[in-house]
Amino acid sequence: METTTSALDIPVNYILGRCTFGNWDDDDEPTTTTLSVLNVCYVVKERVGPWWKGACLRRIRHKLVLRDACMHLKSGQLTAVLGGSGSGKTSLLDCIAQRADGTVSGKVYFNNMECTPDIAQIYMSYVMQADRLLPNLTVRETLRYSAQLRLPGNASNFDIEEKVSKVIIEMGLRHVAESRIGGGIVRGISGGEKRRVTIAIQLLQNPKILLLDEPTSGLDSFTARSLIASLQTLAHQSGKIVLLTIHQPRSEIFKMFDKVALLSRGQMVYFGEASQMVAYFSQLNYRCPTYTNPADYFIDLASVDRRDNERQGETEERLRVLVEAYGNSMLHKDVVYEIIEDTMKPSTGRQILAQKINHFRPQNSSFFRSLFTLLRRMTLNVFRDRTSYLSRMFLLSLFVPFICIFLGHLGTNQTSVQDRIGLLYQSSQVPAFVAALNAIGLFPVLRDLYYRECRDGLYSATTFLLAYLLHILPFTIFSTATFCSVVYWVTGLQPQSENFLHYSAIILFLHLFGEIMSVLLMGAFMNPALATSNASIILSASGLMASGFLRNVEKMIPIFQWAAWGNIFKYAGEILAANEFHNLQLTCGINGTFCLPNGDSYLKLVYPDAVENMTRNFWAVTGFTSATFLCVIVVFKIRGIPNLS
Repeated sequence: METTTSALDIPVNYILGRCTFGNWDDDDEPTTTTLSVLNVCYVVKERVGPWWKGACLRRIRHKLVLRDACMHLKSGQLTAVLGGSGSGKTSLLDCIAQRADGTVSGKVYFNNMECTPDIAQIYMSYVMQADRLLPNLTVRETLRYSAQLRLPGNASNFDIEEKVSKVIIEMGLRHVAESRIGGGIVRGISGGEKRRVTIAIQLLQNPKILLLDEPTSGLDSFTARSLIASLQTLAHQSGKIVLLTIHQPRSEIFKMFDKVALLSRGQMVYFGEASQMVAYFSQLNYRCPTYTNPADYFIDLASVDRRDNERQGETEERLRVLVEAYGNSMLHKDVVYEIIEDTMKPSTGRQILAQKINHFRPQNSSFFRSLFTLLRRMTLNVFRDRTSYLSRMFLLSLFVPFICIFLGHLGTNQTSVQDRIGLLYQSSQVPAFVAALNAIGLFPVLRDLYYRECRDGLYSATTFLLAYLLHILPFTIFSTATFCSVVYWVTGLQPQSENFLHYSAIILFLHLFGEIMSVLLMGAFMNPALATSNASIILSASGLMASGFLRNVEKMIPIFQWAAWGNIFKYAGEILAANEFHNLQLTCGINGTFCLPNGDSYLKLVYPDAVENMTRNFWAVTGFTSATFLCVIVVFKIRGIPNLS
């Protein structure tokens, strides 16, 4: 039996040394690593059907995704988990990485020590199936910003650049290092190169174990072979454990694997040397035909055919026989014996490692460093895309010509009262809607990247959302300043500078509120279309019922009156009305017709206390905007990270 060095036997001075960047690459750490999976079962809850058909009222069903999975891996090995769709491949990786959302039983061991989320976060990197990359950054910039988030706070710029250059060379990305990632309508690197960038990001923290979920998905056969060859080299030369799931590897790829696990319906059909797989199944009288890809043959052999009841019964019986045969085989017994033997070895450093584990986490970057790294990355990404930054800066200004041409210069006659009301209503609604559109168009890509990086423990929801708020603030100020400067003076509202500043401040807060509200909805709903429809309903209904421009709030039914008190548009509408109509002198027309001599007369009819409550209303608008932002943070924390697998 090969001896292994436990992570718990690491000297104390080495553990303390991990706190410095000089030891971050673990050059002095024992190179032998073991990963053991012992009798892991995984159960998830599921409801059948959509909620509008009553699924939320039905009894929750429990589904067994994995059953008694056992594996024993050593450093320097490339291991593949094979199986058809729904066989439990990704769920197995989730359990190993301590990211499973359901109920997990059994044990996962890292170097004889029971694996915890903290240990998994330090020593494992998980490359998920989808590439979550910002399209307008170059490969080097993507890796640089990720390194600034992943590496310790005392890492210098030179250390970071050295690390970035190392993984670029390691993953064969030198020829595209200065090319943009691309995506959508932005031309960039190929799909295989994006996959390499995603893997390179996870290699920045030099993990002992690299987990990859379907790394060849969506790639052509040559690119897939090239990628697996790179992973094979990585495992053999660096001594890492590389564990990946793969659906249908070609025969040349299959030969690259050191070990193979075959899953079907969450049950282990085979785990052992890839070179011994054909011989093992031959002993069970399932000989792989000549010139047939072994991976394809054995995946088909372990799959259940559901085309009709007869075929389903036959294939289910065959699967039962295969699972039972493997469970009784010496292969399986040897794996269990190795795991038990390893875990029974004495480990003297367990308590010391537990005490020091928080001191050398890879995400041990300071709050402010993470905040400003995220801010710089967001800003660079948006400025590289002309459509994005022009939309943020000038989309609101597109409404200016229509408003100015439609209304012209407002006079002081009686009809100007109605024109002013319409202008103020549009001024309160348009900025919020435009901001919501900007958020729904530009925020999802940042949100998806946040989900991946938060899963890796790089920063919190608070850090991400504060960075986003600081990112949008200059655009919001510029956009609203441009809108207000033209609309206010061209239409001839109150000429005092104080009134203009009050008007601009309210438009700024409403613009911020619209964006923050949309972000809140995108935190609650993964589907941007669902967030869009909800944002439209909330903003339009709020402005319609609570602003007071279309109907006096005091004349509404009681439930709407009470609801208005909890609506930002009520307070914003009162401020805009008081700001414009207070001390406004109006001219009367033909004698005998109803006449408002001044704007204060209008305020007494619709907003009787608006002038006296100006200060209170300003604080209310500020408070509603701030409270909505706090609600966004709470929603993101409660919602958690969805299972991106």
